[in-house]
Amino acid sequence: MIFVISFIIAGCSNKKHQKNITPEAVVIKITETLYLSSITFSDEVIDGEFRTECEMLPMVTKSILDSSKTDSKNILPSNNIENDQYELKVEFVNVVPNRWAFLAFRPSSNATIKASIIKAGVTLHSTTKIIGSGVAFGACDRLEKISVAEGRYISKWVSKYI
Repeated sequence: MIFVISFIIAGCSNKKHQKNITPEAVVIKITETLYLSSITFSDEVIDGEFRTECEMLPMVTKSILDSSKTDSKNILPSNNIENDQYELKVEFVNVVPNRWAFLAFRPSSNATIKASIIKAGVTLHSTTKIIGSGVAFGACDRLEKISVAEGRYISKWVSKYI
C-alpha cells in the first residue's frame, strides 16, 4: 500500500514547470588598471580623536592593496587619476568608536565604508558596508581591525568587476 501511494505521488510530481528567468543586470567589466585614490573620511563623520590617533586610513589602504595582490587583481594606489582611467574611491561615511550595548561588559565599535568605481566622473558600481567589532579593548584597536576587514571586503567586491 505504501509502495502504491509513493509511486502515485512520485508520478504526479514529475510535471515540468516553466521557469521565469530574469535577465541579469549589465555588469561593466574593468579590463584596465583600477587606481585607488586617497581614502578619506566623509563630511558626515564627526570629528574625533580616532581621526588622528588611529591608523584607520593607512590600514584600509594596505588591506585593499594586499588583498588585491593575493587575488591577482590589478589595483594600484594613485593620487593623480586621469579622466579616462578607472578610479576606486573609498571613504568612511560613519564611524562609532565607542558604542555600548545592553548587558555588555565593554564597548564595541563600528564603521561604515563606501566604495565606488568611477570612470570619467560617472559612478559605474558602488557598495556600502558596515562592520563592527567588540573584540579588542581599545577603540583604536577595534577600528583598525574593522579597517582591515573592510579592506578585504572591498577587494573581494572589486573582484566581481575585474
